[in-house]
Amino acid sequence: MERPRFLAKPELVKSLVLLTLIVTSIVQTVILWDYHPKYQSVQSETQVATVDESLQRQARQVIVPAQTVVHENNAVFATKNTPKQIMRVIRESFEASEFKPLAVKNVPSLYAGVDEAVELILPEAYYADTLSYMLPGSYSLSGKVPQRALIFMKDDTWRIRTIMSDQSLWEGRLSKVGQGDVNSLFLKDSDRSMRRVTYTDERVNYIPVVGPEMNELFAYDVSQIQISARLDWMRDTFFPGDPNVQEVDPASSVGALTNGISVAEYDANLNASRYRNLSRNSTEQESVIGLDTIVEFVNFHGGWVDETSESQGLSLRFDAITPANQGFETTVFRFHVNGFPVFSQREAFINNDAVDLSTLRVENDGTQVRSITRHHLEIDRLISVGTTQLADGQDVVDTLVNAGRFENVTEIRLGYEIEYNEDTSRYVTFSPNWFVREAGRWIPFDQPEDWTERMMYRGLE
Repeated sequence: MERPRFLAKPELVKSLVLLTLIVTSIVQTVILWDYHPKYQSVQSETQVATVDESLQRQARQVIVPAQTVVHENNAVFATKNTPKQIMRVIRESFEASEFKPLAVKNVPSLYAGVDEAVELILPEAYYADTLSYMLPGSYSLSGKVPQRALIFMKDDTWRIRTIMSDQSLWEGRLSKVGQGDVNSLFLKDSDRSMRRVTYTDERVNYIPVVGPEMNELFAYDVSQIQISARLDWMRDTFFPGDPNVQEVDPASSVGALTNGISVAEYDANLNASRYRNLSRNSTEQESVIGLDTIVEFVNFHGGWVDETSESQGLSLRFDAITPANQGFETTVFRFHVNGFPVFSQREAFINNDAVDLSTLRVENDGTQVRSITRHHLEIDRLISVGTTQLADGQDVVDTLVNAGRFENVTEIRLGYEIEYNEDTSRYVTFSPNWFVREAGRWIPFDQPEDWTERMMYRGLE
């Protein structure tokens, strides 16, 4: 049988196959460019969890070292960079590995053999992985909780040495993997010598030898405080797509929404809200909640600081974990103004509970987020209305020692007291002072009897 004529010409066959492939490729490209899949069903499903992108904040923006200092031989200085800048450089520059405890028979002090270093005073850890928020890498601390960390050079190799809450020392190697300016880590403020303070429970932090002159600040709260508008925000934020939400017992300055299980409350006088009594299925978490879960929860329930306030130097940073009470544990994020922490006296809140206007608090019972309480302060302009010369660090310590209070103090910090005016002008003042954490509460060092800030658990003092 005679073969088809076109098969007798292999070059022609190859050309036809190539032409077919080219035409097919062109058709597929046109389809990809022009075709838009129908996603109405997906949209309708995700309406229940719609989140404003502007609310999103990465964990590294709210979890930063509580303090950083530079060691130079036997002297210690404040850094020129903020803790957030320090952390950014560390994350962009290093990865950590080979973390292990130093030999028990020959454990040096944290500073042994170190001439120049950057020391990070870490925020109170939720779990040992708190360090991983600041330092990427593959390592395990075996459940140990780091309190302080030194970054230094040894034998032409970058090292990190940490001291744990049980006072054990661990050390690891840092690999230079990024393009971060490592030299910027060691930029010191030569005009700000620091003094190390060691407390009775072995905690350590640094305070200025010479008390600084700090600005007294004034601002207006420009956020939306109409109850109807805030209730709409709460409905969209806490009950998106829920047809069972109803307004409950509206008062002149208080609004509340409920779906029969969860309750969202807003106090217009304080411009503060609370979302509580969350249902058991409010999160999909089945294991113990970690700090990353808390951060994600806040992202999807109001976010962190608005962009306007952030541009004025206002931020929220991870501060501490309060001990569990009646099965509940509270993660505290504290406001900071220009890098300084903000403290406030407790104010009456809905149903005779109290709210700390200087913090954002998230409660959980181990596996479920149960409530969130926050202030909605929004600032578009900070105004300096004067300056205050603060006492020297040694004077603060002497005051506490002479009054017999130092043994109950676990930290000393420079910061601002916030006062929120509730009249129609809605202004706030930030007054600088030294603050001490004494017997579990933050108070001005020179006003131990006048301040009423108290640790609050489930509305019971």
